Amino acid sequence: MNKILAVLALAVLAACGDPPQPEEQAASFQGGVLDERGALSLGVEAFRPLLADAFAPGIEVHHVVDPRGELAVVVADLAQLEAGIAGIDRYPTGVSTELLMADAARVLVLGSGFVTELNALTPVGLLQIDGRSVSKIQRHGYTRVLGVDDHRLGVVDHLKFERGLFPSALQAGPGVVEAGQLDIAPRDLQRTPYFRALVGTCGERGLFAATLLPMHLYSVGELLLEFAAAQDLACDEVVNLAGDREAVLAVRRAEGDVLYIGNPRTRKASMVMLHSGAQGATR
Repeated sequence: MNKILAVLALAVLAACGDPPQPEEQAASFQGGVLDERGALSLGVEAFRPLLADAFAPGIEVHHVVDPRGELAVVVADLAQLEAGIAGIDRYPTGVSTELLMADAARVLVLGSGFVTELNALTPVGLLQIDGRSVSKIQRHGYTRVLGVDDHRLGVVDHLKFERGLFPSALQAGPGVVEAGQLDIAPRDLQRTPYFRALVGTCGERGLFAATLLPMHLYSVGELLLEFAAAQDLACDEVVNLAGDREAVLAVRRAEGDVLYIGNPRTRKASMVMLHSGAQGATR
């Protein structure tokens, strides 16, 4: 009897086709426009044209489309803007796109730092904000540290990080580009693709990117290096932040509202941000 049931079960599966692969199970795109009325969610087809809009001073938004994937890439002039990390030290219930972008002086947020599976507000590895240690560095695990100063970004190996290097920092990884070269092996293409959020250091400019489709890090790295070369950007480091549901990018448009990718209301342990110093955004 058990053999008959097993044969029937296999027949049903065969009739229904192959079980969905991990790539087919990936979360769908989330994005839209956020203003004082709340978040307007848009499908990816309606979202894409908005990437050609005008944005806040110091911000350029580019739409990179290729058979390997699709990216929104923000190039920010760090001489005009101030950078920082917002996190659970001042926001015990976490930070979100909606919360941070309620400050009109804030022009960009990107997230997020890696967290534990069981507690979304417990950082995995280093989180340091304005000189205060929120979570200690892990010597085994994510191998890069993203350092953030007012007008400067940097990426260092986690074993070389010292507290005095940057006032704010978070542990991340892997390093997608290191010393200007792609540092992801082609075998990454055999893994499951995810939505991604990344930060690149390009001298006096910062690169902030998010995917509009699930992508492999190898493909993301290739596209970002090609983009940097075409834009005459000297990007020496690009580091991966937490992806999938943690991946968030939001930029302020010239008219004042916000274009966002990812869930604007999900609370996170930390997010990288840029703001205009003119209005004195609070951290």
